[in-house]
Amino acid sequence: MIKKTRIVLLVLALFLAAGSTGKAAVWTLIQDSVQAAEQAGKKARQTEQEARARALYEAAKKNVYSKTYEAAIAQFNDLAAKYAASAYGQEALYWLGYSLDKQAASLGDVKQRLEMQQAAMEHLETLMKDFPANAWVKDAKILQLQIAEELVRAGLGKYRRYIDQSVQEALESSLPVLEQFAVPPVLPIPPEPPVPSIPSKPLDPETELKLVALDALMSMDEEKAFPILEKMILSGQSPELREKALFILGQSDAAKVVPVLIQIAEKDASPKMRKSAIFWLGQRDEEQALAALIKIFETADAETKTVLLMAFAENKNPKGIAKITEIAKTEKDPEVRARALFWLGETEGEKAFPVLLESYRTTDNVQIKKQIIMALAQSQGPKAVSTLIDLAKKETNFDLKKQIVFWLGQSDSPEAAKFLQELIDK
Repeated sequence: MIKKTRIVLLVLALFLAAGSTGKAAVWTLIQDSVQAAEQAGKKARQTEQEARARALYEAAKKNVYSKTYEAAIAQFNDLAAKYAASAYGQEALYWLGYSLDKQAASLGDVKQRLEMQQAAMEHLETLMKDFPANAWVKDAKILQLQIAEELVRAGLGKYRRYIDQSVQEALESSLPVLEQFAVPPVLPIPPEPPVPSIPSKPLDPETELKLVALDALMSMDEEKAFPILEKMILSGQSPELREKALFILGQSDAAKVVPVLIQIAEKDASPKMRKSAIFWLGQRDEEQALAALIKIFETADAETKTVLLMAFAENKNPKGIAKITEIAKTEKDPEVRARALFWLGETEGEKAFPVLLESYRTTDNVQIKKQIIMALAQSQGPKAVSTLIDLAKKETNFDLKKQIVFWLGQSDSPEAAKFLQELIDK
């Protein structure tokens, strides 16, 4: 401030001493000098604030590494409040949500735990809403989904919207949900029986009552109910009616249901009906059902292939597992191959490691490698930990290495903890 004042006084003296012609130039010099001094002062203040924000951030991160989350929460709160506009203040919102979630896990009081997790959701939401371009938004979305799942399980249904939104994004994307992020994707949605869609307009009461009666009759007298349901499914009646009829028929264990399911899976004009039939065929033990699924795979599009992979895995027949292994090794479509690698790891565990590691070594596709890392991590045994550590030591791609470290962080293994500590101490 003293320096700024001296500059102004000096220039003012020049102004008074100058003639009329030079006064304009001197006045311009005065204005430029004041502006330069103000900019220099502003920059100095910003530099000082940035240094303070960084010091507070680093102190808070040390508390995260040492798992003293209560102290970290206080520091990240302070950082987000005082330096909201800085990069450190924005990133603090993510780590605040992370620390709150970790601290909540240690609480015995259910009410306090849920309140802390809800607070974590709010901070993550603030980051995504106010700073959508921040690099930590992608991490925040994954963490928010994980917390939302716990809150829904605890009975807080309003957080279901976060899960539904993620599922919707998965359906609309050509890649598995969150595979685009620099941290591990969420596991594929567990297979569930296909539920008939909600009709755009309600079925008439008489038809609705007939379906309820057929459902009940199917469990008591299949011989009477089967031909009626078959006719409904194969006729050109409303899509909603056909879907509901297939849903009822698909739950039957009768062998005669299989040819109907195969016919729908192979030839039906409705993609939804075909996928639903494929699902139900995957639940069958008959060789005929699996043979039909393998045949359909040969000419299916990529989207249908992902449904078929789930059916092979659900079938648990050695021939189905062999087909998944073949697809994991030879499939040209990277998304389909990635899904096959996931299901191979999911069904075979450590027995799948040779195929997974060979695929990891021979592919340059980052998305496939991410799926392999996740498949290895799901095994959770000592062999999985040592395998992931070995990959982390050799991997040069930062995003892949970051993903491996994430999964190691989810392990309770002392070997994983030792490796992570070594990374921190470097």
